[in-house]
Amino acid sequence: MSLTLFTQPACPFCDLMKTMLDQTGFTYYVVDITQSPDALKFMKDNKHKVVPQLYYENIHINTNPNTQSYSTRTLFSAISAAMEGKFPGEDGGIEE
Repeated sequence: MSLTLFTQPACPFCDLMKTMLDQTGFTYYVVDITQSPDALKFMKDNKHKVVPQLYYENIHINTNPNTQSYSTRTLFSAISAAMEGKFPGEDGGIEE
C-alpha cells in the first residue's frame, strides 16, 4: 500500500506538503508530473488542475486545493482515515 504525492518542480505548495508529510512520519513516494506522462494523464483524468495532490492507493487525501489550510495534524488524521478506508475524497477542483 502506498502514499503518493504528485508534484512538479519549483512548486512552493509541493514543498510545504512534503515538509508536512515528513513530519507525519508516513512513507510516501513523490511523482513529478513533468517527468511522467502517466502521472500527468492521471492528473488530467481526475480533473486536477493544481499540484500537490496526495493519494493513498485510489483515495484522494488533500481534497481541499489550498495546501496552506492543512496542518501536520490534520494531514496525519486524513491519511490515517484513508488507510482505514474511512475517507471518501472528492476534489472540488479549481474554477477557471
